[in-house]
Amino acid sequence: MKLQVAMDVLTTEAALTLAGQVAEYVDIIELGTPLIKAAGLSAVTAVKEAHPDKIVFADMKTMDAGELEADIAFTAGADLVTVLGTADDSTIAGAVKAAKAHNKGIVVDLIGVADKVTRAKEARALGAKFVEMHAGLDEQAKPGFDLSGLLRAGAEARVPFSVAGGVKVATIGDVQQAGAEVAVAGGAIYGATDPAQAAKELRSAILWRPVI
Repeated sequence: MKLQVAMDVLTTEAALTLAGQVAEYVDIIELGTPLIKAAGLSAVTAVKEAHPDKIVFADMKTMDAGELEADIAFTAGADLVTVLGTADDSTIAGAVKAAKAHNKGIVVDLIGVADKVTRAKEARALGAKFVEMHAGLDEQAKPGFDLSGLLRAGAEARVPFSVAGGVKVATIGDVQQAGAEVAVAGGAIYGATDPAQAAKELRSAILWRPVI
């Protein structure tokens, strides 16, 4: 299972600093939507140039103009780009068309999708590289939130998936056991006093919990 850091910082400089701290321990470096909105896609270019050996993930959360927005992000250096699962099928298909032209990938983010299992299968059929079982920060803040619903949906869908939404050392083993290809950690890394140590501990937790 790959480890993805979601960088919800707001400047290119902060992103480069955080990426430099954790790159040794992660496989995928995600530039979060707030970062892209605040700093622009030049931040994607800067991170890719600094870490050409890493998969750079642009969390565009595209809802319309799929082919155009994906093309812009891929041209900026992104390897993976997100389209929302609530978008029209034609938007996802357009983004996939751009991905094929660049030899890159589209991830369909299922945040806000009620029937994640069905939409995951549909997204995969449309050409998504994988889907993201995602609970946003607002949903995570609700009383009683846990990862179990996302993990059940991922296991049931039987398509390649990632999990984002409260992944930390205490839960990453459950993510791996559910069969996820990618575990996405945001606040557990960027909110830590020592982001490098936090990323190292997450990586170690993956390595020491092989899927049975």
